[in-house]
This record gives sequence, structure tokens and C-alpha cells, in this order.
Amino acid sequence: MSIITTTSLTFDVKTSDRLIWQGQVVMSRSEAPYFRELFSCVAQVVRPTRVLEIGFGLGISAGLIQQHLRPIEHHIAEIDTGIYGDLVQFAVQHPGVQPCLGDWRTAALAAPFDLVFYDPFDFTDAPDDVGMEAQLLRRLVGIDGVLCHPHFGDGPTRELPGFRTVVLSRFPVPHIEMADGTQCEHAAALLCYPQS
Repeated sequence: MSIITTTSLTFDVKTSDRLIWQGQVVMSRSEAPYFRELFSCVAQVVRPTRVLEIGFGLGISAGLIQQHLRPIEHHIAEIDTGIYGDLVQFAVQHPGVQPCLGDWRTAALAAPFDLVFYDPFDFTDAPDDVGMEAQLLRRLVGIDGVLCHPHFGDGPTRELPGFRTVVLSRFPVPHIEMADGTQCEHAAALLCYPQS
């Protein structure tokens, strides 16, 4: 597997409301209501002191993690150098936020974490290796920790080997602009617990 340690993407659009790369919506402000509901649900179940967030994007989830979960340590890994600059500015305003420039798969991260929020944008053409991805995530999640990742749509949740997925809530959301240009109107809050 070929892994890039950092990159500098040339975005078609990079504003405080949208990130678009090669015609794909990487992130948009339309996701904010979903993330607000997601972290509100998560905060009712877990109160992590050490959080790892994989992918910063527009900083929507980072701000909501700070607001709803209030971790003592909030590590954020970002692979894109331009977005990393935005992350550094965010960290200045939020004590406890520790920015990390690099690919989460190879970066020296201070695992284990109580909560890993996994929302990277895959900009490579490499084939998915769910087993390897799950194994790497399992190393980051503490024994009593949890993994959380977005779930858009009302279909089945993504299963990761070595984790047991629990759906906390399913709910309607305002139109969310997806990477492929479609609109999403349903989402779920879920946690993935490591299995022995």
C-alpha cells in the first residue's frame, strides 16, 4: 500500500462554506446540522477526555466536539497542508487542541484515545482495504474507547471488522450536499465499540 504523508491539494472551491476538489464536494456547511445532532447524541453516551479527530475540513466537527464533548485533549490529524493552516488557527483559539500534519495511517499519534472521530476525505485512487483500515483504527481506540464516523442516508451502517456498531439515533436532516452531487435527507448517529 502506497501512503502519502502530506499533500497540497488544489481545490476548485475553498471557502468557509465549501471545499470542492476535482468536482467532488469534500465538505460543505450543509453538514453542520447533522454534526450538531450527531455530537449531541454522542455526548449523552460518552464523555471522552482524549479525542482524536481524523480530518479537519471546514472545522465544523472540531468546533462541535469542543462544544459538546469538551475533551481535555483534542488531537486533529489533517493531511492537506492548506487545511492544516486553518487547523493551526483553530488550535490557537481552543486550548487542548493539538494539530497534527500528516496521514493518520502513518503519523505519530499519541494513542490510545477515548474517542476517535473518523471523517477523512479519500482523494486517492487506491482500492479500499477495509480490513487494514479497521486494524489501524483499532490501534488508535483505547480498550474502553469508541470510534465514531458519519453515516449519511437511511441504509445499513458500514461494518468494520473488529468493531461492534451501535446506532444511537436515526433522524432526518436538512439537505446535505454529498461528494457525488446528490442530496442526503437522512442520517444516523452511531458508535463503534472495539471487540476482543
